Amino acid sequence: MRRSLRIGYLLIPVLFAACSGGGDKKAEPAPATPPVTGIQTLSYQVMNVLPHDSTSFTEGYELHDSVLYESEGSYGTSALATYRLKDGKRLSKMDLDKSYFAEGITQVNTYLYQLTYKEHTIFVYHFPDLTLMKAADWSHEGWGMTNDGKYLISDDGSDKIYFTDPQTLKDVKTLSVTDDQGALDRLNELEYVDGQLFANRWHTDSIYRIDPQTGKVNGIINLQGIYQQVGLNYLPTDAEDVLNGIAYDKGNKEFIVTGKHWPKAFVLKLN
Repeated sequence: MRRSLRIGYLLIPVLFAACSGGGDKKAEPAPATPPVTGIQTLSYQVMNVLPHDSTSFTEGYELHDSVLYESEGSYGTSALATYRLKDGKRLSKMDLDKSYFAEGITQVNTYLYQLTYKEHTIFVYHFPDLTLMKAADWSHEGWGMTNDGKYLISDDGSDKIYFTDPQTLKDVKTLSVTDDQGALDRLNELEYVDGQLFANRWHTDSIYRIDPQTGKVNGIINLQGIYQQVGLNYLPTDAEDVLNGIAYDKGNKEFIVTGKHWPKAFVLKLN
């Protein structure tokens, strides 16, 4: 999610309307992260703590040219917004119509794609000005999205990962993600980094590293208690305010992670 937005962008009216209210996203409980064997535990250092808009129900998160692009979910509050990385200042925000629940986003060449939850719609914007180009049909329930430079890569809250042609929006491959316990479901926000997929698992404090060729989990980042690690006492007050949001800074080789309604984002470097 990246670069050059201006205040005039806030005035673009196509297909969107200002909204307020909540959503009913994914209400059933999820299991705790099980212990695993034979999978690398990925250690990290917290390099920085950044402000994050605590009104954002974070679904998609991406970085381009020191600007964070964020897809903000829930019915009535869904939006596509941009924030300045260094201080969290909002640069722009476009609210979706209240009938849409925004989900994952990714940018490929001159387009940015934004999924929706149950509406089977994907919004395609011109990048970097974020002019809406079209609203197209999408085959799956939308959760997370990234890309490998060739294909859109998405999930639907199951163990499935879909590889989709960005021009035709037709699937070319489907993978099942597995760890040593079997199929790994509830995959959510995605990021593709150096030939590997990184995925939040809904209602856990872990990010899973996945081989996109085989679907095998080969690493886990455990972020339980990350606020307390940096001396902050924040604890979410809502069960849905969970870890979700993975951006990657290629220049510094650092991850930026956050959660739904979290007041902070964390810059991490893997050891």
